[in-house]
Amino acid sequence: MADIHTYSVQEALNTTVGGEWTVASAGTAGSSANVNNTSHQVLKGSTGTLGVYSAVEIYFNFSASQTDVNASNDMIIPKNTLFFLTIPRGLGTTLYFNYNSTSTTTGAVRMVEV
Repeated sequence: MADIHTYSVQEALNTTVGGEWTVASAGTAGSSANVNNTSHQVLKGSTGTLGVYSAVEIYFNFSASQTDVNASNDMIIPKNTLFFLTIPRGLGTTLYFNYNSTSTTTGAVRMVEV
């Protein structure tokens, strides 16, 4: 988490300060032929932003436990696109980023926790 104690209250509200850059091991988005192929990445408690780059289009969700994706309801990240997502901390202290391919094609998913 970023240390913003050197700023006044007003400055801290208007300052974007990067946190620690932690590269996670690359995961694999499983085939959407079965939701049980969902991958579950546990996030560090200090993570405020998650950077995601996927070789395939993926469904994703955040949850307090390992939850399989739901193709009807979950959000989609397009392939070959770098996305930075704000972590929804209201779900609890342990948080998972769950993802699965939107097709039967599998591919690498790279993540960086900030």
